[in-house]
Amino acid sequence: MEKSLFNGRKSLVIGGTSGIGSQIALRLHEAGSDVFVTGRHKFGDSSIHTLITDFESGGLDELQRPEIGEILSQCEICVVAYGPFLQKKIHETGPDDWKKIAVLDYALPGVVTSSVLPGMMERKWGRILLFGGTRTESVRSYRTNAPYAGAKTGISVIIKSVSAEYYRYGITCNGILPGFTRNAPSEDYLVDEGWVAEQGISLISSEKLNGVLLNADCGWQP
Repeated sequence: MEKSLFNGRKSLVIGGTSGIGSQIALRLHEAGSDVFVTGRHKFGDSSIHTLITDFESGGLDELQRPEIGEILSQCEICVVAYGPFLQKKIHETGPDDWKKIAVLDYALPGVVTSSVLPGMMERKWGRILLFGGTRTESVRSYRTNAPYAGAKTGISVIIKSVSAEYYRYGITCNGILPGFTRNAPSEDYLVDEGWVAEQGISLISSEKLNGVLLNADCGWQP
């Protein structure tokens, strides 16, 4: 990766203090970007700015905080790597479960995307990377996690919609649909978080890759 590509650009990684998000944040920082991350604890590298957030308790209200609103309006690269997983059959899924999934796995990435677009449009440049679920590039049946997969399938609609409408402003929007980073049904389907992060960096490095839904799951099928 050429350092000049991201050098000095302001990046925001929602869910960037752990997992795949932290790996993406580190790579953006190494490429010279001024990186901000959200999470419930401080990032290990103090040169990466942490905005302490707890979306599970604060919900979308966390995005209304002035310091978060400021970076949403200023960021040129936005990654949403946050989204709690829920594995329950539909008849076991209660009202609170449905609300949590709808807000945190669908509405939150949507609101973040809506918030960063005006600034990117004004600057005529922007990169958005969202995360779906395993094989949520199209409508499928899921026996044990349909509410979660349904929300993540909606993320694919957001990605395709943003990529179609805002490319004329120099903005790209792509998605990664990762497989198992832990607790895989077999070692054959286990993917490395660092490798997934590298795919994310590749997507946001290109001005030509737009509207991509990248299955990063070793071919696993639900």
